[in-house]
Amino acid sequence: MENKWLNKAQSLLRKFNLRNDRKPVIFLICVAIATIFWFLNALEKEYTVELSFPVKYTNLPKNKILANDPPNHFTLDVRSYGFTLLRYKLSMAFSPLVFNVNEFTGKKMEVTNNTVYAIPSRQYRGRIAAQLSNELNITGVHPDTVHFYFDRIISRKFKVTPDISYGLKKQHYLYDDINVKPDSVVVEGPQSILDTLKEVQTISQHYKDLDQETKRNVLLKEIKKLEFKPSRVLIDIPVEEYTEKQVEVPITIDNLPDSVHVNLFPSSVKISFMTGLSQFNEITQADFRASVSYEDLKNKMDYLPVYLEKSPPHLKSVNFLPKKIEYLIEQ
Repeated sequence: MENKWLNKAQSLLRKFNLRNDRKPVIFLICVAIATIFWFLNALEKEYTVELSFPVKYTNLPKNKILANDPPNHFTLDVRSYGFTLLRYKLSMAFSPLVFNVNEFTGKKMEVTNNTVYAIPSRQYRGRIAAQLSNELNITGVHPDTVHFYFDRIISRKFKVTPDISYGLKKQHYLYDDINVKPDSVVVEGPQSILDTLKEVQTISQHYKDLDQETKRNVLLKEIKKLEFKPSRVLIDIPVEEYTEKQVEVPITIDNLPDSVHVNLFPSSVKISFMTGLSQFNEITQADFRASVSYEDLKNKMDYLPVYLEKSPPHLKSVNFLPKKIEYLIEQ
């Protein structure tokens, strides 16, 4: 069996003419060598290409704040040999070019009151070139001019608005307004920004299933170029469990003359409401006032409507009965 397969293999090798197959292999090798020499020859020539470099701005005027965003990349027209350009092209990230603002302008920005400056590339091209390899010859810089817009730094006080949402457990309520301490902060920054600012917000917060008073120290929402003093505020969410309570309150008659005596039926109303547990024992009938009007009585109405004129704040589901009562005028 083994001899059979061996004979077949030998037969195939005889049919395969190695001499004839050497020609395409040699041809491909020659093409590859020629390509390499052509490529090496091309790299020895000079070319002009565009290279993009990140820019880092340093040494800004101390008495001014930058109000615009100057370009974060410079595109340089550079001329050099192919080998050097290829090396830069293959680099995945370039070190940032340092744009020393005060040095490039001779500190003119600090000593003048101007707020707008335009620096042409001829003023800083040489300093930029000094940061690159001497193998690169810069022939152009884009943008041709870098614009700087500065603003006066001022400070103002702004109200803080909490950016929060919340959910409460069953039978739990807010017994007071959500409180922020401090309720306003000092904001320092460019006047052009502060002139359009109306309020300062906290970072967004969400609270679920609250069942007690909750206090959180929260950062203020960042605004570029602005500084907050302080940068945090305390948010107080006054949550409490509520329970039902009833009080009986006598009904008074408003503007009743001393010469007239009126009997009311009934002479009191029952007021039901929901209140926080901490206030349950503090709320009494003296905190309410229910009344009828003598003017309604003079109009000989069949029933006098009852008005609830006074009740403590922060109560929930306040209701009273009866809403109308009978009366009898004694002569």
